[in-house]
Amino acid sequence: MRGALIALSLGAGLGLLSACSNTAEAESKTAWCALFREGDNSAELPEPVPCQFSQKQGDVTISIDGQRYDFAASEQGKTYQRDNHTLGIGFSRQDDFTLVVFWEDPRQQ
Repeated sequence: MRGALIALSLGAGLGLLSACSNTAEAESKTAWCALFREGDNSAELPEPVPCQFSQKQGDVTISIDGQRYDFAASEQGKTYQRDNHTLGIGFSRQDDFTLVVFWEDPRQQ
């Protein structure tokens, strides 16, 4: 159920973060994030909150509510799953959490 809600919320809008070039510069963007904790049985999407998304050479850092989440490109498919959509990106760590990044406030879509 949660996966369907995430896919539905991400798959229905516009906006795409352009791919980071091969330069060493990080791409950074203010975004909106929703954090799903494993074991949370709520059928509702958590309230999205402002967050900071940064990507450098495929490595992603997300800062949300004073907490930092790092997703190394070399670990994709090993320690986490990444799911790109037109509205944003979802990052999942099995048995831990799913963090969904929206480029625009999903409540305004």
